[in-house]
Amino acid sequence: MVLLPPFLAIMAFPVFDMAVQITPENALSPVNLLIVPFSLPLVISFTLTVGYILLFLGRVLASSATGEEDHPRFPVWDRLEILEELARWIWAAMVGLAIGGLPAVFYWRTRGAVGWFDLTVISVLVVIGLGYAQMAMMIALLHDSIAAANPVVVVRSIARIGKGYVQPCLVTCLTLVGILTTWTMVLLHSPSLGLGLVGLWGCWVLTLYAALMVVRVLGTLYYKNETRLAWFRTWKG
Repeated sequence: MVLLPPFLAIMAFPVFDMAVQITPENALSPVNLLIVPFSLPLVISFTLTVGYILLFLGRVLASSATGEEDHPRFPVWDRLEILEELARWIWAAMVGLAIGGLPAVFYWRTRGAVGWFDLTVISVLVVIGLGYAQMAMMIALLHDSIAAANPVVVVRSIARIGKGYVQPCLVTCLTLVGILTTWTMVLLHSPSLGLGLVGLWGCWVLTLYAALMVVRVLGTLYYKNETRLAWFRTWKG
């Protein structure tokens, strides 16, 4: 997880860049016809590797939710299980970010020119949206059905936790700001190509560690509020 994803990303990103350039007008050109069969295995490998990492993060979340202190075992490389977990994360991102991010996007588009006051309001809306998104992610990953991550369950769960949900939200927001700042500094302000590559690998390691920390905090949050949330008793009837 530390070495393979950066290598696959470096190899796969040019492929994604070339794929974007393919249009209906040039789709049948000889060069584009060669790109697809040669790049498809690389793209599949990259996707499955990302899915495997997300599967492990889901295992960490589940083990933390049951109160286990040790990290779980690394999952077996099962393509179907990896794709299923990848679908859970994609659904959680779509439901959480789409609904949670709508107020901030709506405010930004209606205001036009953005000043300091508007940036403050947008920042508050983004924090609230991230709080909604991470709760939707927890529900989607811990339940057997991704349909459980609906707005009613998400809002009700946040209300049941109450003030105790503020700290995990702040941890997630500060972690996200730190990660984005680090990636921006490395990508835009690296003094040389060699230091930039080393910096990018360091950013990936930091991102992986931060993701493990966040899911651990969220799993512990559920463990402490299991009775109050009553997810499985409510969901299973």
